Amino acid sequence: MKYARAALTLAAAASALVVGLQSPAMASDSYHEMHTGDAFGGSVFGYYGTATFTEHGDVVTICDADADGHGVKMYVSLDDAYGPTQYTFHVGGKGNCSTHRASEGGAYDLPEKRYIGFLFCMYDGPGEEGECKAYKFYNDN
Repeated sequence: MKYARAALTLAAAASALVVGLQSPAMASDSYHEMHTGDAFGGSVFGYYGTATFTEHGDVVTICDADADGHGVKMYVSLDDAYGPTQYTFHVGGKGNCSTHRASEGGAYDLPEKRYIGFLFCMYDGPGEEGECKAYKFYNDN
């Protein structure tokens, strides 16, 4: 009986903890997901890249999601996807990801109370970008 009560107490505490925790997407509107279409120009066959922007900490992550021989590249800009570029980065190989965050300082510490633009592209090498998709989010955190 003593062990059953302890197990029930532990299970109740664990349940309360899980219910109390929210994923970043549920926690607020400061978590944004981005993607771009596949090599055929759409998303019917899956995305060749996925990305996220978390306003808290200015965390930008890009991932290559398709074994199609292409990588992905992200342009992070002020105001909109075609505004002044803060920084760019790329990654290749299905399942590989790359992340930058405000704690790195400099251009990675994005301004608050301003729109941040993202241009997310297929990437084969310098000067060889393919299909791109533009996003814009207000950075208020």
